[in-house]
Amino acid sequence: MSAEHAYVLTPTDVRNIRSYVHHKYASMPSDQRAEIVADAVTRIIHNQLPDFDLETKKQLTHQLIRSTVLEEQRPVSPDDIYLLCMEMDLEDPAVAEPLRRWTRQQEASWRGQAAGMPLTGSGIAEAEAAVVIPLPSAGAAVIMKLRRRKAALYGALTAIVITASIVFGWSMTQEGAQESESALADSGLLTPAEAPAASPNELPDELKYDTIDKDKLAAFLESKSSILADPPYIDAIMKTAREFDIHPAFLIAITGQEQGFVPRNHERAKEIANNPFNVFHSWQEFNTTIDQSSQIAARTITRLSKDRPSDIDPFTWINREYAEDPNWSKGVRTIFASIIKTLETA
Repeated sequence: MSAEHAYVLTPTDVRNIRSYVHHKYASMPSDQRAEIVADAVTRIIHNQLPDFDLETKKQLTHQLIRSTVLEEQRPVSPDDIYLLCMEMDLEDPAVAEPLRRWTRQQEASWRGQAAGMPLTGSGIAEAEAAVVIPLPSAGAAVIMKLRRRKAALYGALTAIVITASIVFGWSMTQEGAQESESALADSGLLTPAEAPAASPNELPDELKYDTIDKDKLAAFLESKSSILADPPYIDAIMKTAREFDIHPAFLIAITGQEQGFVPRNHERAKEIANNPFNVFHSWQEFNTTIDQSSQIAARTITRLSKDRPSDIDPFTWINREYAEDPNWSKGVRTIFASIIKTLETA
């Protein structure tokens, strides 16, 4: 069994969905294709949840995407679902019963795969019969007992996952984690959390961080009537540039290519300025803060800077995943050069 079998949503799932959508709906605008991919990923997670009511499943799906996929940069596993469910009201039969059935199914699946038995018909029944972890019932007393033991239960479920992993000899190596990140980034669902430290990039020296005249950069933005010249935005971008060792002009150039530097006279300028890099597809789909969106853009640049062939321009190399428009690199390169020229002017 491969590592991906441990997940509800795998990197392969995302790659296959994205490839299918991009081929079948090639004539559609990229933002519409992105919506189809995002919807498909949401459905995958939604369909793997316990049989709760529709609204509860929607809320859990949203939480899993937000916390696990977006913030923690990893695929969703049964453990993630289980731990999230354990925060719910276990005294409610509408929660306890579906969770009990779902947990038995998960354990049956792991035991069946570990034993090499087909998980259909009597195979499932036999595997379920071997379950030893106490499960919730409709009785309030049992539910309360489970509540007191939920930490142990979670540990036991995790142990089953680990045991099955060892049996089949797989491990989520760093290379595998990076592949997962890449696949999810392709779909637009991957957004790094603020907590992880910045990793070294492989940008050429001219695109690495350099101390610049902030006033000159602000003046350049003002010449474009850009709201990004205001302190909350320019300060956040410069701070991120320093943390990730990326030239501030490079990040600003991306905002120019993606959102025309966010003109002040746009009726939704303050919303667009929260995500002028269009990370996670667009500012409409992912409206966060300038701090987080700039960090997401910086992490994406850092990842995409890796392993660049010496004969390929860095803008072009990053373009291969950052944007579907093949002319994105030309636009960013031109804007970057224009900003540098302004900064070097006496």
